[in-house]
Amino acid sequence: MQHSSFLKKASLLVVMTTAITTMSFATLASNQGAIDAFEAKTKPIAQDAKVISEKQLVLMDEFNQLVASGNAAAVFQSGKVTELQALGEQTLVQAKLFVKEYEQFLAQLPETSTCYTPENVTEYNQLINEVATKNQSLSELTNTVAPGDEMAATMAVLNLQMHAGQVGSLVQMFQLVKMCYVTEAMGYTKQDVERMQAQEEL
Repeated sequence: MQHSSFLKKASLLVVMTTAITTMSFATLASNQGAIDAFEAKTKPIAQDAKVISEKQLVLMDEFNQLVASGNAAAVFQSGKVTELQALGEQTLVQAKLFVKEYEQFLAQLPETSTCYTPENVTEYNQLINEVATKNQSLSELTNTVAPGDEMAATMAVLNLQMHAGQVGSLVQMFQLVKMCYVTEAMGYTKQDVERMQAQEEL
């Protein structure tokens, strides 16, 4: 078992060496320049999204406390759902700004780059549309809870929590796209990474 692990590490080392020797330093520098520009443009977007996320976490904590005290119905009589909806809208604005910058970033990369993943844009836009639709429907959710109906209120709060989690995943995508920075800096190509993933599955 240790022997197999050693062979795997050795083969990865060969792949790494090959990648670095076959990719020109000019290409590496160019890609790093695109990464640096993307980081600079998206940093304020990520910071704003983080502030919104923190406000949402505080709000969800308030919801949880009301449910724990047997007063879930109060969530829907406090105007807090409208507040959650507003935070969702603000997050969607930041997510759309991020995707716009991400598309421009991808346009500057060669298709061999480990950061060149245009399929992510499609996935992110789908997620944005899903969250936008659910965010709009929060108003209708409030109307389904009658005053004093604790069971219905508790179930509705569960829906709010699931929605908040999905809104949070929009912000997480800002970090996920940056996972390629390490492989890019080491000189890997997209093909190298795919080859390594295939070896790990064996």
